Amino acid sequence: MNKSDIKKYYKVFGYINLIFSFLLVIFIRDTDLGERIFALIAINVGYHMLYWFFSSLSKDPTRLNNNFNKIVGTGMLKLFSIFGIICSFGIIYFFISNAILQKEYIGLFGICIAMGLFLGAYSLWTDLRNE
Repeated sequence: MNKSDIKKYYKVFGYINLIFSFLLVIFIRDTDLGERIFALIAINVGYHMLYWFFSSLSKDPTRLNNNFNKIVGTGMLKLFSIFGIICSFGIIYFFISNAILQKEYIGLFGICIAMGLFLGAYSLWTDLRNE
């Protein structure tokens, strides 16, 4: 998967995230409107914030100042991207198991946040691999 595929999936999951968030506001009636709107904003901001945070880490010019910073900084960022990918799978597992055990399926709307984390971390990984 290359950078253009990641951006395509980012847009697709962004639209899915937005649709699910609006469905959350429209169909979930057991909470008040303020909490539902806050959930819509939090889910969307979390998705985009995690993607942009991870995908922009490789663009830091201070990492390329000298050879030591380039080698060590690149290695640390690769480990950070692997950690982000692993954490995204852990978060997805947590959301699914929590929804099944507690029978609160509303928590599945948060899976899109983990997809933003995965796509951002994988974007960081591909940027560092292509340097």
